[in-house]
Amino acid sequence: MKVRAVDFVSYGVANMDKALAFYRDILGLKVEMNHEGRWVEFSVGAMTLALIGPPWGTPPQPGYQGGGTVALAVEDMQASLEDLKAKGVAILDGPHDTPVCHMAQIADPDGNRLWLHQRKDGTCG
Repeated sequence: MKVRAVDFVSYGVANMDKALAFYRDILGLKVEMNHEGRWVEFSVGAMTLALIGPPWGTPPQPGYQGGGTVALAVEDMQASLEDLKAKGVAILDGPHDTPVCHMAQIADPDGNRLWLHQRKDGTCG
């Protein structure tokens, strides 16, 4: 087997309307496909972020800390954090400054974690 790339990442959500509002209206992602409100896809560069609602998807349980986490590349970390704070989104971790990037972590309404990530060399993906 030869893996070529990651085609999509998915998160289970409890309430698709609430999740859609967060990803579309708060994060500004464009809905590319909506399958009856049960599977919604957002194009994020060369990858797809999918939300899976009931009965197919299961959000993380309270106290959840494990599993995969999507890192969304942002152009300006400071401006992104200020925008999210103004929209009532809590910054769970960071911002952190590493030798190669700036990072901070937020969560969607179901507790799915998302990293905001800005590479210092200006690249992404």
